[in-house]
Amino acid sequence: MLRQNYLALGVVLGCVFLLSTTTADNSVHILSKYGHQPLTSTTLKWLPVAHYNPSESKEIVIDENYANQAEKLEARRPALYVCRAMHSGVWVAGTQKEKEKVCTVTIHGVVQSYEKYELLENVDGAARISWVSWDRFKQPHLGAVYVDKMLVARHEVAKDRKKSRYTHYIGTLSSVENFGTIVYVNENGKEESTKSGELLVETEPIRYELSAVKLNWPKKRDIKRVLRVLSEATIINRGAEPANLAEACVYRYKYSVYWGRRHAILNGLNTTITLINGTSLPNITWGTRDDENRTEAYNVLVYLEPGTGVNVTLKANYTDMEVPYTATLISHYEDGATTSRVISGTRQEETLFDITPEFGPVYFLSNFSLVPTTVPPPTTTTELPTTTTLMTTTTTTATTAKQPQETNRATHRHRTDDASDTVNHDENLILPPKKTDVSTGMQSDDGGPLSLKDKVGLHSGVTSVALQSSLLTLVVPPLLLLILHRIT
Repeated sequence: MLRQNYLALGVVLGCVFLLSTTTADNSVHILSKYGHQPLTSTTLKWLPVAHYNPSESKEIVIDENYANQAEKLEARRPALYVCRAMHSGVWVAGTQKEKEKVCTVTIHGVVQSYEKYELLENVDGAARISWVSWDRFKQPHLGAVYVDKMLVARHEVAKDRKKSRYTHYIGTLSSVENFGTIVYVNENGKEESTKSGELLVETEPIRYELSAVKLNWPKKRDIKRVLRVLSEATIINRGAEPANLAEACVYRYKYSVYWGRRHAILNGLNTTITLINGTSLPNITWGTRDDENRTEAYNVLVYLEPGTGVNVTLKANYTDMEVPYTATLISHYEDGATTSRVISGTRQEETLFDITPEFGPVYFLSNFSLVPTTVPPPTTTTELPTTTTLMTTTTTTATTAKQPQETNRATHRHRTDDASDTVNHDENLILPPKKTDVSTGMQSDDGGPLSLKDKVGLHSGVTSVALQSSLLTLVVPPLLLLILHRIT
């Protein structure tokens, strides 16, 4: 019975060991400014050699001098790849030589070549890596690449060894403190050590620039769509003449935008965004969702007879949608250098679509009875002169009333969600939000078609319409009587 228990325990321990070896952490850690708290690299990882296929677009870290020898093919030395292998219970960095299928490492004087090992991968070619000189009187450079508790290092082959097939030997720096030692395997398969050499260092960007962003509108997907009542208002005409009246319907909603996360991109960096048409969008923090509470106004314009009124309900679809995009990601570094690459992702946005006013029946103010249907129902304006200013009944003078959806679709940020428009949807329809008034939270006056600066134009326009209506009322009846008299 006891023997069976030991056998069962052995099987369990074997399974645990097998599971631990197959689920090893492939993350790459780099030296940070916090000393003993290394950072996880977003652009480097350890790739099991069994998963590496040379025909794929995976970039393996290689001795940089190999590329410099490309022009002299007849004298080119074999390439050296940075690898690691489990040696004496710890991960140790070493070398995989070109056309060889083993990783050769050393520690404590024991040299060993392993067929099961991992290569250092530069994910999407996004990492900016270099070999930085080091000696025992220097502290390792920030961004130095760890392998277990040691650092990846290399030692240059002595120039007097002219017959050597290699320019460097790749190994490990045994200690990150002063007086450390670089240990490596020489060309003869023997362990050697040195007090100077170079460390593999990754330099991280300080900010990103997302440029030439092209949104794929035909592949837009709605995650959620909810009909929402934004505002309710009553528009009345207490004057003596018919008139065009306007009401600014103020509404509030939560706006959210998220450009997604991707491997090989560091989260938390400030990112500027420029669309393919040159439009600049507000900056974001990469990898985080940007939420804000917005207050806007939608201007409703109706034509009413004197002594009548109408109730208006402003509705919209609150939509959560996803739109695929492609862009060029430019990484900016502290020394002024930049690198760029093309990326793709999905932009998620929560906003209002299809803002539409719905009108109730027109009624008389005197007794609230409905106006006969022979009177034309109120309609929103379909076209306005750019110099016309619309009066509003709100008391906030700093508010710029927005045009109805039909008059200025471009300024309302995707307000129309018509499937027939998605084929030719243009990035020009995405515009950055206008600056808002700090005290009221409303959009400031920008001097546009609906600017409050031109109130005089409205009075003259409304007066002209009322005068024309009065003249028609005075002239038309006598003319009809005259024509009737002539006929009889």
